[in-house]
Amino acid sequence: MKYMVDTNIINWLVDGSLSTENFPQDAAFVATHIQHDELSKTRDSTRRQKLIDRFNTFVDSTLPTESTILGISKLDSCKMGEGRIFSRLKSDLDLLNHGKSNNSEDALIAEVAIVNGHTLIKADDDLRAVAEQHGYNVVHLAKYKAT
Repeated sequence: MKYMVDTNIINWLVDGSLSTENFPQDAAFVATHIQHDELSKTRDSTRRQKLIDRFNTFVDSTLPTESTILGISKLDSCKMGEGRIFSRLKSDLDLLNHGKSNNSEDALIAEVAIVNGHTLIKADDDLRAVAEQHGYNVVHLAKYKAT
């Protein structure tokens, strides 16, 4: 089984507030360039390197996004899909959280999981709710996070 990981998961692993023991041991973990891009924007260079290193050791493979969104997608890391799933997820997210700034990124990540039949591992309540509303597999790891 493959799992698409959320950017927050990598942060929590680095912080020690989440353990790899919380994950299925026989799973493969995948991501898109979006999670890597988000981690690369970390201002503190020491933390940024820790996050990228953890991403590289935890994520088994990086998949292209299924849709292309100008200003977000990388040409060598995206497909020219139909975008129906992306549009539905983004629209529902915008309605739920009034157009939060990273809804496009979240919808792209979720779309990859959905199209490829992977379970989405999320920390974001909004995307979890929207994905579950449409009947997609989501593991909400926020409940495992040590406070």
